[in-house]
Amino acid sequence: MDITPRQVLKLVLKIRRQLGYKTLVKPRIKAVYYDEETNSALVVVADRPDKSVVVGPGGRIIKAVKDELGLSGIGARSYTDILVKRRRVREALSKTEKIARKASGLLGEALERVVELLKAELAYPPRRWPSFDPLDQHAIAVGFSGGVDSTAMLYVTQRIGLEPLAISVDAGGWMLPPEIKELMASITSNLGIKHVYLPGDREVFDQVLQLAREGRRHPCRMCHAEIERAVIEHALGAGVPIVGFGDLLPTGRFSIYWLRRDGLRLLRLNLLASLALLKTDTILMARAVGHPVKRLYFGCQLLKLVHREHREMRLASIQRVLRETRASILEPNQALELVKSIIR
Repeated sequence: MDITPRQVLKLVLKIRRQLGYKTLVKPRIKAVYYDEETNSALVVVADRPDKSVVVGPGGRIIKAVKDELGLSGIGARSYTDILVKRRRVREALSKTEKIARKASGLLGEALERVVELLKAELAYPPRRWPSFDPLDQHAIAVGFSGGVDSTAMLYVTQRIGLEPLAISVDAGGWMLPPEIKELMASITSNLGIKHVYLPGDREVFDQVLQLAREGRRHPCRMCHAEIERAVIEHALGAGVPIVGFGDLLPTGRFSIYWLRRDGLRLLRLNLLASLALLKTDTILMARAVGHPVKRLYFGCQLLKLVHREHREMRLASIQRVLRETRASILEPNQALELVKSIIR
């Protein structure tokens, strides 16, 4: 499909007139990139004010443009944001290359692919990633929660042939209810990825549950720490050289570093953060492998209950949303949707 900047501009101005949103300055649309695989488009504009006009209040304008063009998804990015993204990717690339020069074997092969992926991302947009044959062994263990970001992590690592091992830590129904497990099984099946469940430490999770229900501690940090511990220990025991999670915040040099446990080394690679991906990117990738992503919501069933019983806990959750908004990972309308899920 050929979508031109002029075509999008005309639609934006027409829809704004129809909805009564006047604009005294026309936005500058630099380019439009269409992705046939996902039937989605990326609109690149000059700066943040141009993006505000194109997106509109609550995303109303760009959603209407999406519908007019018959797209499954659409996003808008300012060129200034793309420049920041490229700087972050360069930082991640520099450190990855440094580690790769000293790596050998399976780790070396995997990092060569990561380096090529990061180099390709520097040319974004458009996004043209390299393809590789699958490695003979699992090169990375991915902590898989069934959420959008960890699903995207599986998608990217499988895309470059790292043969990810999906690992989920199950503390019971409050963390992974049956419908989430069904979704996870569907996603890993679609990707052809091996998926294992770990029980985690029952005593730790019981303490997380007790402290949260009593309103004494926000559950996320303690719960996440136990999940990471279990995934990392399993990866070490299985001889997998890299471990990764769906984190988006630790970009640049903070996205790749060594972990040391009992005299052993394991490379932590948060690949989505290395690529400086946004929530919109991970949503599109998750949808491509069968994740419905009907709406954004914050936290698990336990956290929803904690928010209702201890309203003060909502502030810590909202702060987490604001951190990703400040880093430009979340669009304002996405952040609003997450905050609404917290306070409802």
